[in-house]
Amino acid sequence: MRKIKTGVIGIGFIGIAHIEALRRLNNVEVVAIAEDSDGAEEKAEKLGVPKLYRNYKELLSDSDIESVHICTPNYLHYEMSKEALLAGKHVICEKPLTTSVSHSAELVELADKQNLVNAVNFNIRFYPLIHELNALIKKGGLGDIFSVHGSYLQDWLFHPTDYNWRLEKGLSGDSRAVADIGSHWMDLTEFVTGLKITGVFADFAT
Repeated sequence: MRKIKTGVIGIGFIGIAHIEALRRLNNVEVVAIAEDSDGAEEKAEKLGVPKLYRNYKELLSDSDIESVHICTPNYLHYEMSKEALLAGKHVICEKPLTTSVSHSAELVELADKQNLVNAVNFNIRFYPLIHELNALIKKGGLGDIFSVHGSYLQDWLFHPTDYNWRLEKGLSGDSRAVADIGSHWMDLTEFVTGLKITGVFADFAT
């Protein structure tokens, strides 16, 4: 079986999670990572990835790599995704796609022009329970959908001393938690119901 040679850019918590998930697939091989932090060599060795690039552009220049997973802070998604598409690589990017609507539209158009995949990683839609609910709604088991209510509960950043780059607007973008975890809820609503969100009326508060 031919394996898709894949590179992962950004080896923090999410990047490592991507590598572990990819290794469960028989048709994918993680051949390279791009990471510029201290301890990158140790990470590459521990993860058993043969190639380490200290600059993501070097990874994109690797002709063996067909697809890349972008697992970096939000503000880097647009630049890295665009360069990957221009380099002829398929792209799987962590949410959000970019931090602006115009940049997102540009990437969608570029991917179409290059005939490449440019996907956002909404992994929760692949859970068996979600597919069961989707099938139930398709069969009309819940009737017509008029309203959907949901919430997202977790203990991340629960303590006052907790810190993450997502707390910084310049790194995470204007939409903050809505893009990082709220996007999962919105994607599931669309995926499960088959409906599309066409407008937003909301208050942002902390």
